[in-house]
Amino acid sequence: MPELLTSLDLFSIAKGERQYSPPPNSKTICSASSDALQDYLSQKSSQLLYGIDTGFGPHAFQNNEDRLENQKSLVYHLTVSDFKDRLSHIEARAVLCARIHSLSQGGSGISWELLELLMTLLEIDCIPVIPAKGSLSASGDLIPLSAIALSLMGEGLWTGKGHPSGPTIHNDKKSEVTGLPRVLQPKEAISLTNGTSFSTALLSIQLESTHRLHDFILDQLETLFRFHSVFADAFFPALHKTKRHSGPIQIANRLYSIVSKNSKTKIEGKRIQDIYSIRCIPQILGSILDELDGIRLSVENELNSLSDNPVYIEEEKRFVEGGNFYASQVSFAADRLQNCLAVLATWIERFIQYLYNPTENNDFPLMLSPQPGRYAGLSGIGLLATHLTADIRRDSMPGSVQSLSSNGGNQDIVPMGAISILRNRRSLDSLNTLVSILTYSIFQAGTLKGFHFPKDSIYTNLVPLKSDARLDGELAKIKSLFTTYSPFE
Repeated sequence: MPELLTSLDLFSIAKGERQYSPPPNSKTICSASSDALQDYLSQKSSQLLYGIDTGFGPHAFQNNEDRLENQKSLVYHLTVSDFKDRLSHIEARAVLCARIHSLSQGGSGISWELLELLMTLLEIDCIPVIPAKGSLSASGDLIPLSAIALSLMGEGLWTGKGHPSGPTIHNDKKSEVTGLPRVLQPKEAISLTNGTSFSTALLSIQLESTHRLHDFILDQLETLFRFHSVFADAFFPALHKTKRHSGPIQIANRLYSIVSKNSKTKIEGKRIQDIYSIRCIPQILGSILDELDGIRLSVENELNSLSDNPVYIEEEKRFVEGGNFYASQVSFAADRLQNCLAVLATWIERFIQYLYNPTENNDFPLMLSPQPGRYAGLSGIGLLATHLTADIRRDSMPGSVQSLSSNGGNQDIVPMGAISILRNRRSLDSLNTLVSILTYSIFQAGTLKGFHFPKDSIYTNLVPLKSDARLDGELAKIKSLFTTYSPFE
């Protein structure tokens, strides 16, 4: 694994496709800050170091001499969320990995021993159960990340194949892992909780899921345009090179060779350009590609950063207090991803309605019914598509502007990135259903045209609609084949 962890790396690790390896020099730099912390703890100083000598947030004004009790206090006062509303196993693995990688950047002051323990838990798939709600992404993702510390203390919930009792959720204090339960040492609890790894990890896997979903949609368009004609000029690559955006060029290069072989012919007295949901496919889907690239840059910068407080600065030989836990960039990026999901959902819904409307497509029967008037065809899933799209669009209010003063006024402005992240989970799940509807619609359209779908494709096991019948099973079948992960599994 390269020194920098990419969002694709994190997604692969979360899905158990590869193992995590820390950066090559992480043990050295982590040990340096850990040694500095031990030096500080061994001295009698009149200074107060945040979260080590003091309480937290607005309580950071009094010397709490029992430093071990102080760490437990942090974890306990954050143990407030309902574990029934928790992350999926893949999401929890991603969060644990992201927190490990952030701390491996050095400067947090925690020991290499603790990082090795966390890496062992990830490697054997013994994963803390993490609640979904509670974070403002302000002083770190405090409430969700505190679940990791709680589990290390022997009081949390575990899941995963590496747990002694198997993959179900457990709350016992026993473990085959050496070092558990653990008495959290000074700075350990705050370093585990005071970071952006919950928001960053979830946004990373949402980003990769969206990118794979986008690619899957293009696969379906390649199939559709083999039996359905549109005007090819709109996909001409040279046209898109006249603008400086790479996304539309990529889309045009991918689709033009197919579209041009089956292009419509211009006829006087009839429309000579397709409607926007067809003609502007390169612009619409291409702009989403460009946005995903921009989001990836923000996400990966945060993923490879130390989000903690206080942070040891080697050049200064001291711990510096600040706001590295503040997830502004993640919050903005999460809102950008939601915009992508909303635009993509809107285009899919419009494209589906185009396929269902013979006055627009001039090729397929009303609602793709085998006998319009007698059978309703795909009318029902068309209604579902409109509902899901409206739901996603309703959720498009940016979370980054929803700041509310909290924590006794200490957190007087917060980025609310986690609010955006949880909203994106809902939208991505709905979008997966929308893409299933699109896929079945293309399958039904091709069947009515007598198109022979490739063997071993996603269409192989689908059953075309010959008369009105339930379609929930067909949609579930499609969704299971392309969905990279379910946030609500």
